[in-house]
Amino acid sequence: MCSSTPRITVASLAAVGLSGLAQSLVPKSTPQPIWVTSLQTGMADAFQLTLGGTVGDGPAWQNKVTTGLFNAFRAGDSFSVYAWDTVDARSHVNNWQAGLGNKVRVIKKRNHVLALGSGVQRWLFPSVKSGVKDWLVPGSLTYQKKLYKFPFRVTSDSSTVVSSPLPLGSLLHTQTWLQHKILQRDRVQITFKHGPAHTYSWGFWGTNGNRIFRYQTMLAIKFKDMSLEGGYRKQVGLQDGIQNNNYWQFAVTRTFSRPFRAR
Repeated sequence: MCSSTPRITVASLAAVGLSGLAQSLVPKSTPQPIWVTSLQTGMADAFQLTLGGTVGDGPAWQNKVTTGLFNAFRAGDSFSVYAWDTVDARSHVNNWQAGLGNKVRVIKKRNHVLALGSGVQRWLFPSVKSGVKDWLVPGSLTYQKKLYKFPFRVTSDSSTVVSSPLPLGSLLHTQTWLQHKILQRDRVQITFKHGPAHTYSWGFWGTNGNRIFRYQTMLAIKFKDMSLEGGYRKQVGLQDGIQNNNYWQFAVTRTFSRPFRAR
């Protein structure tokens, strides 16, 4: 009794080669778009501007709602709208902003991810200067990688005022975060993040140059679709008139997600 050996022929090799070529030419399927909505509420030391100034006596009750599509057009892309407000607990004055934005992932290679974004925003801050009623064009750059097995992220967010009762201009706020995973379980994840932040202004509301330097810390506890974050940061003013201060904040976020199917 002898076993039969499959015959390898030129035709079979050609068939395998054509099959591999066909698979390589077929575009990879785009992941299912997901509709994501998050509701956030929390307290902060006060309403503090990216430029460095603090508004109101505090504490500030802050709320945010965001909704949009993830994997909107390609894998990793997103389109969302948001609204955010801060209410001073003593004066009860409400300052708020809203906008829409789109983020596109332009590079994803091994441990490197680069995403760019833009959109439009409306700011209404009656407590700031003589009253802010601005339209702005935001821009964002996010770079992520692993640094010695720790997730590392740099975000640069720009804001350009295109309509305002105050002087027009732009600012750039850059943050760096190094993340340490403290606990990882099936339902609970605890993460500690920290890193520096810096703001530079080109005529934004009449300000120029280096504004502030901060060192930020954040502890995040996530379970199921809920997350609890608490943070503390130290600010150093880089110009006369900008106070050095300490700042705390915490927030609870609930996230809802479901597959999106266009009718």
